[in-house]
Amino acid sequence: MKIIDLTHPITDEIPVYFPWHPATKIEQTATYSENQCVVHRLSIGTHSGTHVDAPMHIFEGMHAIDEYDLNLFYADAQVLDFTPRADREAITKIEFEKKDIKAGVGVIVKTGWDVRFGSPDYYKTYPPIENEAAEYLVEKKIPFLASDTPYTLDVHKILLKHGIPLITNLNNTSRLKTGIVKLITAPLPIKGADGSPARVLALSES
Repeated sequence: MKIIDLTHPITDEIPVYFPWHPATKIEQTATYSENQCVVHRLSIGTHSGTHVDAPMHIFEGMHAIDEYDLNLFYADAQVLDFTPRADREAITKIEFEKKDIKAGVGVIVKTGWDVRFGSPDYYKTYPPIENEAAEYLVEKKIPFLASDTPYTLDVHKILLKHGIPLITNLNNTSRLKTGIVKLITAPLPIKGADGSPARVLALSES
């Protein structure tokens, strides 16, 4: 069994989607010499780095990140390879239809865009999933969608209104082969939160 870490490291340089998303800051608050231990303060947004979106991120009154069934976060996922992609080259419904998506199985979208995470143009040039493609995934009754990219606001609305969590900004997707993996996603149980940074691991037989 091979464990693949799909999580971007948490650093002060994590990019944010919009200016109202808080910047990440890590600062030391204790030292060995003064306190006999080292402690840091972490300030981070709920949608920074590799993270999970809950429905209340978009829809008032829908459930929060700590209200998800934990079975969603240890589940089979089908890796779909859409590499290579040009800047802003959308992923279409027809492309998804050609992938023989298994109904009821989570989906991991692999575009290769994770290598550009942290670059100034990351959020401007990622290959978006088209609305019709997102609606097709809902029809396939996928329990969650994971990708090495962000998602458009429309895709947020289409998936989250059905309670389907969005696992965002995966890393190291080049190490994933097409097929089925076990995906472990561990968002923090932040009470009443719209999302959370998460550690995401894939377990693969090959």
